[in-house]
Amino acid sequence: MQASIDLPPPPPPAFATPPGMPGMPAPRHSLVSMRRLCWLRWALLAGQALLLALCESVAGIHLPFQPLLFLFAVQAAFNLYTVARLRWHTRRNTMPGDPELMVQMLVDLTALSAILFYTGGATNPFVSFYLPGLAIAAAILPWRLVALLAGYALTCYSLLLLDYVPLHLHNPDNAVNYHLAGMWLNFVASAVMIAIFVARLSNVLRQRDAQLNDARELLLREARVEALNDQAAAVAHEIGTPLATLAVIAGELRGDAADTARGRTAIADYLPDLQTMEQQLELCRSILARLRADHQTLAPQRIDAWLTSFVERWQLRHPQASLQAELSPDAGMQAVDTARVAQILTIVLDNAARSQQGEHGDDARGGPPLALAIAQEGDALLLRVTDHGSGIAPALRSQLGERPVASTLGGQGIGLYLAQSAARQLGGQLAWLDNPAGGTVTELRLPIGDATRRQTFNPNAFQP
Repeated sequence: MQASIDLPPPPPPAFATPPGMPGMPAPRHSLVSMRRLCWLRWALLAGQALLLALCESVAGIHLPFQPLLFLFAVQAAFNLYTVARLRWHTRRNTMPGDPELMVQMLVDLTALSAILFYTGGATNPFVSFYLPGLAIAAAILPWRLVALLAGYALTCYSLLLLDYVPLHLHNPDNAVNYHLAGMWLNFVASAVMIAIFVARLSNVLRQRDAQLNDARELLLREARVEALNDQAAAVAHEIGTPLATLAVIAGELRGDAADTARGRTAIADYLPDLQTMEQQLELCRSILARLRADHQTLAPQRIDAWLTSFVERWQLRHPQASLQAELSPDAGMQAVDTARVAQILTIVLDNAARSQQGEHGDDARGGPPLALAIAQEGDALLLRVTDHGSGIAPALRSQLGERPVASTLGGQGIGLYLAQSAARQLGGQLAWLDNPAGGTVTELRLPIGDATRRQTFNPNAFQP
């Protein structure tokens, strides 16, 4: 049950996948985040070293140098390890995952808690330094990991309210002034951290969003081109039948003209042939016009407003065949992508007519008509084409629509391959069943609602 003329399937479009799309490396913002965490940690270590050197001589605050120097060395060693990890990721073109970034933030919060423990605990004005750290974590980590870090920071802060090493001041009367000065320094350091890290990271994220928007626009354009390519392939397959009819008539006219016995036949004797040629040429023009209209108009159309014109157009393609269409009222109210559905039904009906013609001869109108029944079954739309042709071999039936398959009627199965592809793009499926009365029943099952409409690229699916 194949169409008379089959064309090779169109090559898949060579899409240039934009950065950040499937098949390409993901955006490298996590590597940028880890690198900036490393530089920020070096800056904090430099600030700690400066405070250790000047705190007692300038502010008169005695600090426990031994544990603080030990913490300073541990942080420096961990940051050297971070540098090594950054080089490792750069050499292998990989990125740190969320767990690795969380460990980085966890070490920073732990180091801050240990330093605060030896420098006055919750009375230290730098205790609010937890907040910039959590702000940075919120900018680079998923909310679940941020919630864990927030809980950890809250636990550390609460413990510092209960136990800590008090600061020893040379002049306790200046404690309030020292506290205010520390609060000012804390605000400056926090503002600088947020401005440098969070603001710049937000800029990186905005750049990534801009790249994703460009990628979405590119894929939208390519999706429209792909849809047009599919329609063009189906139309090229559909237009083969009237072109084959024209070729047959032209061959007969050329043979008559070369026959000396009929060379003087009046042109009026060929009027039926000429009218058929005009009809087939008009049909070709209407098919091409429909291709342009389908490309410009993407809105679904109700089946009851479309079916009659479709049956008339198909009947022009096969004047020797007879088609009876039956539409249930509930199915007639459904809106579908008529361009895709028409392509599928045209291919299926062409193959059914060809099969029936091969079984009953050229005068197929004298035999049983082709039947097209459209009904609603639950949440699906069922379009059933019934013919009384030669049927399909069981071994061949499982391969139809999956790849081009040669048939006994001379076709190569390209039409059914295109029809199955279009059906799947609509979220449906084509199936071939035996007709108990002889022949084949082809069923097209489509989901009802938005799923029956043309499926195009969804930009929201790539939202970060």
